Order: sequence, then structure tokens, then C-alpha cells
Amino acid sequence: MATLLLTGLGTMLGGPLGGAVGAIIGQTFDQAVLFRPKGRQGPRLGDLSVQTSSYGSPIPKLFGTMRVAGTVIWATDLIEDRHKSGGGKGRPSVTSYSYSASFAVLLSARPIRRVGRIWADGKLLRGAAGDFKTETGYRLHLGGEDQPVDPLIAAAEGMAMTPAQRGGAYAVFEGFQLGAYGNRIPSLTFEVEADAGPVGVGAIVSALTGGAVRGEVPTAFGGFAASGDSVRAVIDSIADAVPLSLRDDGAVLTLAGEAPVAVIGTEERRAAAGGADDEQDSRAAAGSLPAEVTVSYYEPARDYQAGLQRARR
Repeated sequence: MATLLLTGLGTMLGGPLGGAVGAIIGQTFDQAVLFRPKGRQGPRLGDLSVQTSSYGSPIPKLFGTMRVAGTVIWATDLIEDRHKSGGGKGRPSVTSYSYSASFAVLLSARPIRRVGRIWADGKLLRGAAGDFKTETGYRLHLGGEDQPVDPLIAAAEGMAMTPAQRGGAYAVFEGFQLGAYGNRIPSLTFEVEADAGPVGVGAIVSALTGGAVRGEVPTAFGGFAASGDSVRAVIDSIADAVPLSLRDDGAVLTLAGEAPVAVIGTEERRAAAGGADDEQDSRAAAGSLPAEVTVSYYEPARDYQAGLQRARR
């Protein structure tokens, strides 16, 4: 349209030469404005809300070193960033969208020493040297009784509405880029070092009971996550792996590991009893015994992935 108008106007003012100049100017205007290709829109989310954790999710107390999945306790809605590119020389412009979020992940209901590697959807997010593979801000609160509130959460929720989570260790991610994870908060697992080395069973039980149960057991765990309906349920789970006995001395319960039972043959028993045969042997049918025993465990050498060992008779 501008081509016809400016061609006629140029011809009236400058003759054929003016008409040619007007046509060139009109074509340039038409291509840049009137007939410019419509810009293209990249994929865009319609819902920017984030689903966080629900009430009642158990938060374990960690001992030793473990790989654990944290619980998201706070998150912002997704933050949308718009980027426009192209649009020159008759080409359509392209508007693309990227998304980020800030969130906090509770790791342990007991103070920790540090966090090593972090995995997102099973892929390494943070290496042993502390380098992140995805752009994000990161802060770790170790769970001390004097730890302050996180400044990002306080700015979003207000200082009066922001708990310091004292006694609980948590990590805060700020501006975490979500493009590599389907524009959602990925499933995160953390290598958490709660103690400098293996922790004795007695120390674990004493910490869980507030000193009501004490004692020394010659067994230590490289990593243990205490969670369950009660402290008794946790001690029962420990007793499944380590034989335990309790003695009430009137003040506290004293914890002790049971001594191993020596299994000796008939001739050895007779010799120990001075030749007397006052014991009887009994045999059970082979079908009453399990044909296979399976033990599952976490293997630190394989990034704490679950391992499985079987023994068959």
C-alpha cells in the first residue's frame, strides 16, 4: 500500500525518477511494517504454580553419611523470563520462554556437618568440588540452634512468618533454572555428612532418647536415617541388624550388645562337660529353612545406590 502511495507522490513531485525513489521507499516500508512476518511464540507454560510438600511427611534424623531425598518445605511460583531473537531481513522474530524457581529443601531433623554431591533426577547436579551443572544460587543451613532465618524466604514471606528451622538442616536454591528438567523442580537427592565418621549404635540410641537409654555397643553404622512412628520403632529396626539387650538400673535403661553364641560340635561339648552326654541334638527338615537369604544395602562406592546380595543353600 505504501509502495503505490509513495510511487504516485514521487512521480508528481519528481517525475519518473521521483516515482522510482518513492517505489523503493514504499517497498521498504511495506516489508518492514505491513507485510512483516508474524512473530513466533516458543513453548509457554499456562500454570506457574509449584506443588510443595504436604503435612505429615517424615523428616529423618541423619547419622554418619547418607544419600537422602529431601523434602521441599518452601517454594516460589515459577518465574518466567522472555527472550526475543531474530526478526531481521524479512524473517519472523521468535519469542522463547525460560523458567526458574526458588525453593528450600529440608534434609535432616538433626544438625549436619556438610553436603557433598547433589543429584537431580538421578543426574549429577553438584560435583564433589562444589561446582553446579545448572545455573542456581545455593545456601546451606547446617541446623544449629543459633542459625538465622534465610534472607530470601524472609523477603518473600516476611520476617515474622519465616521460621529459622533451628535444629533442622536445609538447603536453599535461588533462581534454579528448570529448562533441563521439564520446567519443574526435579527430584533431588543429597550426599549428607552428619558426623565425621561412623556412629556407634549406643550414641545413636542415646541421641534419639535424650539420654534415657545409654550404653556401649561394639557396632557402628556408616550411615543411618532415623525415622518412624516412635523411638521404639527406630530401636526395633536397629535390633533387626544388631542384637541388643536392655537393663533397667532404676535411673536409665542400659543398652548392651548380646555376646555371640559359639556353635560347637557334639564331641567338643562332651569334652567340655567332662565326658558327660547331657545335651541332645535335634535336626529339622531342610524344607523348613529358607532356600535363599537376600540382604539389601546402600553402596557408597556406587554413589549410595541400592545394592543386593543373595546367599543360597
